[in-house]
Amino acid sequence: MPSGNNSLCMIGMEKSQTNISLLNEAKNVFDSVFFVPIDAIGVGLTREFSIKYRVTDLLKFNAVLPRIPRRISSYGYQLLSLFPAGTYMPIKPIAFLLAEERFFLLTVLRKREIPTTNLHMTKSPKAAIKLLDETRFPVVIRTPSRKTGVLVENISEAKSIIDALGSLKESILIEDLVRNMVSVYVAEPEVIASIKKKSKEKDVVFAEGEPRKQKINIDIQQLALDAARAIDSQIARVDISMEKEPRVVNIELNPSLINAGRAVGKNLPRIVMESLKENYTRHQQRPVLMKFFEDAKSVVKDVLNTRRI
Repeated sequence: MPSGNNSLCMIGMEKSQTNISLLNEAKNVFDSVFFVPIDAIGVGLTREFSIKYRVTDLLKFNAVLPRIPRRISSYGYQLLSLFPAGTYMPIKPIAFLLAEERFFLLTVLRKREIPTTNLHMTKSPKAAIKLLDETRFPVVIRTPSRKTGVLVENISEAKSIIDALGSLKESILIEDLVRNMVSVYVAEPEVIASIKKKSKEKDVVFAEGEPRKQKINIDIQQLALDAARAIDSQIARVDISMEKEPRVVNIELNPSLINAGRAVGKNLPRIVMESLKENYTRHQQRPVLMKFFEDAKSVVKDVLNTRRI
């Protein structure tokens, strides 16, 4: 059960290595810490509204850290949206809804003036083939449910891949080939790490690879921070293409921190948790400041009214 003034609830799928490290670090900065499997949470709409894990009332926690995989982003958004407005969340519920599908995510980022890689989407193979007229090769073709994409060098190859994907009855994505990409780890208000994957795969966006420390300039750092802020997230991994000009490729709200931490020689879970605690403290102070300003306005009004009299 939550105890003390500062209680943190971490909601996730399993106790991964990253989640265990975050929990251990959280114990150093919060009075109480509690991990809750998201699939074991019960939501009640009876006489009293409730969100519970076994006998624990989750609505009593002051802070909630969501560690929710992309595949259940919609449910994560719905669940997190039920918490009181005053509950501190470093990743707002809307962020999970925006990041669930990458095409929608990049669309939102573009609307918010964040440069992104080019990406086309359609549910029709015929429409996909027509989109090839607007495409510069080489490109990668994939479906939203499959991280593995197919690199195609010309329109003939592209048509045969699109025909094959048509049988899956899924949306078809046609996107820029990204050969040079950095992953930037953000913990508001700073960039805490940047790595580059060394991979044998030609399509590095979702490929497995060995992380290597990568220096980035202030402009790349600012782009990563702006991208995370654009979807209301204080914690994120922002993948950025370095082809010609920096452009956002993807945002991961549930990043693994262990291998990246080893690559840069930092305890990233500790840094993330320290950042979370600082932002939580500012969040807690906000209502006090708002009350101060409202009281100040009231005093000014009284003074003005007195002068008029």
